Amino acid sequence: MINIREYVREELKKYDGIYLPVRVSFLEQVFLKKLPPQKLHPNPDDEFCSKEVGPSDEIISKYTKQIHFNQIHNIEIFEEPLIIEKIRPDGYMLLNGHHRWAAALMMDVKKVHVKLTNVVRLSDIVGQMEKTNRTKRASINLDDVVFCQNETEPAEKPLIFPFNKIFRERIRLGIPGLVYALQSAGYDVWFYTTGYASAEYIKHLLRHHRITINGLINGAHRLNSTRDKNMSSVKDLMDKKYRITLNIDMDTVSWIRSETKEFEQIEIPSDGDNWSQNVIEIVRKLKDL
Repeated sequence: MINIREYVREELKKYDGIYLPVRVSFLEQVFLKKLPPQKLHPNPDDEFCSKEVGPSDEIISKYTKQIHFNQIHNIEIFEEPLIIEKIRPDGYMLLNGHHRWAAALMMDVKKVHVKLTNVVRLSDIVGQMEKTNRTKRASINLDDVVFCQNETEPAEKPLIFPFNKIFRERIRLGIPGLVYALQSAGYDVWFYTTGYASAEYIKHLLRHHRITINGLINGAHRLNSTRDKNMSSVKDLMDKKYRITLNIDMDTVSWIRSETKEFEQIEIPSDGDNWSQNVIEIVRKLKDL
């Protein structure tokens, strides 16, 4: 059986300083579904590859048992695909799913389900900021705010066929109007997600709902990573670019003045059907900041 720690060490040594992320088309993301585990490479910025944390034998063992059981019963070995990005000189870099990948290698699985994406890089973020002269920014969580969390929440009209088969997320009622109101009030609107849905997918989805944003960050947890030093500098860059930042979630609107770190949090009235109108009203009151 493969020694996963030795395998990872050799992979990291082999690609140290030479791998380069490659941007892929939306169609390639849609149609690439399965790959051999050997085509996937460990991510040096992930805790799985660090000397301090490294692979968990307990977690890998759990997944090897799951693979064995699922193979016997002829069902898919994992419910969720491994998240990957394409790299040069060859293969794909793991973004999420290292322990499942390790278990698949150890169990000699021929192919695993994958989801190919393009990760927003520091250069992408800088490029997005350079396109605008605005000095105020509104930051909105895509997962918790823009997308409905359940079927009972008020939503924008569903997309028509065939787009409703491609884009299954439901956009919260009033989000298009809120984005327009924020931009009319002088704010750049940035969406962020801790997931790895590609920027192309998200922007296509938003475009069908007549939403145009100024910036997007996927895999946003990297902003707080001590290992990914490039991404951890994003906050400093944004503080220099924007004198005011609004953080909008479901319960509150928080505004922060970059230079002085002045901070105020305003509670959004708990009226589900009029959530976006309530946020817009708060923004109007803050227009002179």
